[in-house]
Amino acid sequence: MLEFKDVTIQYGQNVIVRKFNMKVESGEIVSIVGESGSGKTTVIRAALGLLPGDGRVSAGDILLNGQSVLSNSREEWLKLRGDKMAMIFQDSGAMINPIKKIGDQYVEYIQVHDKMDKQAAYNRAVEMLSNMRLPDPDRVMNSYAFELSGGMKQRVGIAMAMTFNPELLLADEPTSALDVTTQAQIVRQMMEINKKYHQSIICVTHNLGLAAYMSDQIIVMRNGFIVESGDRDAILNHPQNLYTKNLLSAVPTMGGERYV
Repeated sequence: MLEFKDVTIQYGQNVIVRKFNMKVESGEIVSIVGESGSGKTTVIRAALGLLPGDGRVSAGDILLNGQSVLSNSREEWLKLRGDKMAMIFQDSGAMINPIKKIGDQYVEYIQVHDKMDKQAAYNRAVEMLSNMRLPDPDRVMNSYAFELSGGMKQRVGIAMAMTFNPELLLADEPTSALDVTTQAQIVRQMMEINKKYHQSIICVTHNLGLAAYMSDQIIVMRNGFIVESGDRDAILNHPQNLYTKNLLSAVPTMGGERYV
């Protein structure tokens, strides 16, 4: 479905990601793990054509269903985003306009991608918020971002990303700003989405425990390079790279048992 082929990404003259290769099949969950600055977020932003500033793919190719996306026009990206691919940001609350009600933003988002009328768009938004198990979705639609908890704002972000049932969901640290209980709820909902709609998910995370819980494949990055990749069992139980082994050894244990 999505494939990176020897992709190098840079900002100006600074190379951030080097020779990155990844292949994501339909319905598969792939996690990219590594420390801050390793290039994880840059990779998924490149997949969605959202590299900020002077960021660019300087070598290699990114293919979606066999077609390169690197030469897409603004209009072509608009058609892909929301329909084929969508992104859950690290802190969805930061992506919500603080001076506009949730409903106004959500309806506008739907109408940009679909020509449905305002009432139909409103009804669709309410349906999606209900699917995310947000209580009283009409009240949420009539609220400003500051009136919602972190978990509620993250659910709004997921609902918006899921509105058009995209084939691929890109999640950038989707639980890092949440408390542990809410993290567990969000992860379960993402996995339910994956099973219900057979959607592919790429999840960027620092949390190796999260990657172990939800992933089919795990990619370990450091300093812009892939240091190790493989299926969940291979990475967790038979790591080959010292950096991967160090990441695993840093996971807390309880009663001598490691929870990854």
